[in-house]
Amino acid sequence: MNSQEPNAQPTGEPGFDPLDISGDILVDIIDETGAVVALNREQRLYLGIDAPTVGFDIADLYDRRSTKAIWSLFERSVPNGYRTTIELSLLGRGGRELPTLAVCTSMTFAGKLAFRVAKSPLGQLAEGMREAQASNKLLRDIIDTAYEGHWCIEFLEPVDTSKARSQIIDEVFDNASVWRVANPAMARLYDLPHGQSIRAEDVRLYWPRSPENEAFVGQIIDAGYVIDRARSHDVRHDGTSISLENDVRAEIVDGYLRRLWGNCRDVSEEIPK
Repeated sequence: MNSQEPNAQPTGEPGFDPLDISGDILVDIIDETGAVVALNREQRLYLGIDAPTVGFDIADLYDRRSTKAIWSLFERSVPNGYRTTIELSLLGRGGRELPTLAVCTSMTFAGKLAFRVAKSPLGQLAEGMREAQASNKLLRDIIDTAYEGHWCIEFLEPVDTSKARSQIIDEVFDNASVWRVANPAMARLYDLPHGQSIRAEDVRLYWPRSPENEAFVGQIIDAGYVIDRARSHDVRHDGTSISLENDVRAEIVDGYLRRLWGNCRDVSEEIPK
């Protein structure tokens, strides 16, 4: 039987080191005048630059946002060896943006303050991030422009849904929580001053614990955390009461309630005086 020593070295080209990633890193050095004073072979190949001559400025190699980010590094007073990690996009052929994750290290080059910018291309990961950001923006726009109020309460201390009904209700009101989402329509429902968001306020300020709201949470529990047209009794900014009809959903992970969310409507006028 053939066997291989546990510490056997992989075969390949002479001097090949599988842990050496230097050939996968794109490196340039940018001085305080904005000039790219050095450029490694890997970055030249990646950008399709044929000649080894430098003679570039930041804006020749980086997109506008990245150029601004690099200039901001020079505005700081930092010692040699200072290091920070930021996202930068290089400009490929035809002006195509090429996202990277960059480690920027301050140094002195030819007597001037400079930064060594070592970058790893993000490739498909960047494409996925862009798609996620676009989807998130679309959902945010839909929520922010909706006529109905949309809200989400996130429990910083998740609620144990394996406990008795009364204990779950206690935890919903007692455990630390924040408004994760509250769209402009919510601010209108609570009649907040212009420009003020309820996300900066305690959840209990406008949705206090009361017999009515305990019953509201009880309905959510009894319905398996999926319920439509459940009524809560909230408080406007001026202290007056408001009755809201809510469609509620929940995120429960490993038996713990992490988020409650829903959309709501003012039904105060439907309640008999």
